[in-house]
Amino acid sequence: MKTVKKYNYQNFMIFFTFFLLWVSIQFGELVEDILAYILVISIGIIHGANDLLILSSKNKQRKAFLKNAGIYLGIIMACICIYLISPFLAIVLFILLSAYHFGEEHLGDTIILNTFFNTLYFLAYGLFIFSLLFYQSIEAVDEIMIELTTTSFTKFQIEVTLIASAIVLIVGSLYLIVLKKNNFEIFLTELFYLGLLFLVFNTSSLILGFAIYFIFWHSIPSIIHQIEFIAGNLNKKTVFFYVKKAMINWVISVLGLFTLYQFIPEIDLFATVVFVLLFAVTAPHAWVMYRMKN
Repeated sequence: MKTVKKYNYQNFMIFFTFFLLWVSIQFGELVEDILAYILVISIGIIHGANDLLILSSKNKQRKAFLKNAGIYLGIIMACICIYLISPFLAIVLFILLSAYHFGEEHLGDTIILNTFFNTLYFLAYGLFIFSLLFYQSIEAVDEIMIELTTTSFTKFQIEVTLIASAIVLIVGSLYLIVLKKNNFEIFLTELFYLGLLFLVFNTSSLILGFAIYFIFWHSIPSIIHQIEFIAGNLNKKTVFFYVKKAMINWVISVLGLFTLYQFIPEIDLFATVVFVLLFAVTAPHAWVMYRMKN
């Protein structure tokens, strides 16, 4: 995003984060979760619904597109197979992939050193977000994890991940400052953001806390980047084009979501089927975003 657009969106992001923080204080968990599901099912799913359009924009040769589409579908099938073989392993992979993807989207424009450092830093950022969220809502995480995998993460595992990822972020940030690759102001800003997210996760339900970060801190910035990549600029016309192109895949995803929830008797929590859908599309979507950014 260009500097002015980025600044304007950051103001928008912070405003809605504080607004939803207020909502979480004023209303009960039922209202929080309904609002969260609406956000995830609408904007959250749409932000990954144009992956094939991005692949076709990147390489317009039909043969190359078909190859990439085959890889994309193959990754989805691989994720489903991994989940059927070992649900716990599948969830761990989902968290690791999502962690890197969150870090890449949020920090990709400011953390530019080398592939190894960038990957480690992005992964640490995403793991810090996940472990901070999980630590604040351990009981709710247990409930979803047990339904997904029949087991869960221990408090000790979450604490170790939280501390280890924080150490990597602190050491990595100091390293960048010493090398003069980034200025101290950037990291003060990110520290403020993490403090704000701590308040959000501490106050809201697990589902709303996840939705606030996933939608306003990840999905909308990703959509902006995708529109600029596909259309060259961001305006009402290109936003409408993006949403129109996403509609078919969005409808298919939503119908699949509600079909799973209605016809699989083992699933009691709607949150469970939402995370299953997100797991199925995260790996191929992260692959497409990596190709788009590189």
